[in-house]
Amino acid sequence: MNPGALSRLSTHTVGNQVVLHYLTERDHPWLRALIDEYERGIGSKRSEVFARLVEPLTVPAPRAKQRLAADVLQHLAQGRVVAAVPPREARWAVFSAARLAAVPRPAALEVAATTLGTDVASLEAALFADLQSEALASSLPPGVSPERLAQEANLRLVNTWMKRARSVRITAWGNTRALVRQARLHGLICNIRKAPRPGSATRGATPGGQLDELPNEPVDGVELEVSGPLSLFRHTLLYGRALCALVPRALWCQRFELCAVCEASPGSAPTTLVIRSGDPLRAGRELKAFDSRLEERFAKDFRKAAPDWDAVREPGPRESEGSLIFPDFELAHRRDPKRRWLLEIVGFWTPKYLEEKLRKLRAARLENVILCIDEARACTDAALPRDAKILRYKRRIDVAAVLALLRP
Repeated sequence: MNPGALSRLSTHTVGNQVVLHYLTERDHPWLRALIDEYERGIGSKRSEVFARLVEPLTVPAPRAKQRLAADVLQHLAQGRVVAAVPPREARWAVFSAARLAAVPRPAALEVAATTLGTDVASLEAALFADLQSEALASSLPPGVSPERLAQEANLRLVNTWMKRARSVRITAWGNTRALVRQARLHGLICNIRKAPRPGSATRGATPGGQLDELPNEPVDGVELEVSGPLSLFRHTLLYGRALCALVPRALWCQRFELCAVCEASPGSAPTTLVIRSGDPLRAGRELKAFDSRLEERFAKDFRKAAPDWDAVREPGPRESEGSLIFPDFELAHRRDPKRRWLLEIVGFWTPKYLEEKLRKLRAARLENVILCIDEARACTDAALPRDAKILRYKRRIDVAAVLALLRP
């Protein structure tokens, strides 16, 4: 479904704020009918099944929501390729016969069918059997219910707007570490600072969907200011997906509010999207011990190459000018406590972003800092700051280069 059309069909605006038409429990009856209709079409072509899913159901359903849920249902189920011969082999045989023998299509099909040991009809059916529309509809994954389908559809609706964001601000309290890790995991360009403590009567949502009252003791809150994909020059699709991944992670917080400034279409007036705790969305899975294979590999390589050093994963945050700095590692010498370095791995970056980060590090009186930046994820081609301890990397961080910086 076209993202722009999806946004128009499933939302409306009030002033400069976009209001999302979430799927709720009231939609569960027709969502069950939609799932049943899909299961009736198992074994048919996916294109035929989708055509039936957008037709009127036995239970009345809002047309815009039905199209959204049908599109999500198609993505939840994997297509099953059924062909007499593998489609790639079939195409290669036909194209080779047509090129080498210089014969028309019917003759090329006969030559290819003979070569592959099948008949022409089966060969023609196999040519494009691996296309999404030609694949056969297979069974849905376990656990697909009206409730889950509604949550997935709501998340798709949110993501459509998040990919059109120029800037995003997330304010969260309680269990915020996973949210910060998610932003860092995907290398989002963001500034993090402390958020004021919410009122004691504030209530928030947990991943289970229940509302829990925040404890009376102080709750650490964070505020993330994130650049949206439309504010970058490149990597907009990849960056947009990374930005969307913050939403399921924010649902782990006890309370949060997300405000995104978006453009419905190029050149249109900006609109504001607001998502809060309690919205009917699905929380993300629990994060692993390491954010990425890159970090896990670095920790393993460093501990092996530097037995006199410890690589402490996720040390405590440092505060600087009202912002919070979350280093990836603290490198501490075992016999000399004064020799301590912080190491950060930077994903998407611009020279201006790096200069701002370095300035905050100095304001926090943190001089022993190494920034490892991904060469492939630069958003501009401008020069890097000159007075920084920066290591470029491609797929793997050079431990020997890190150790060279650690020497007195």
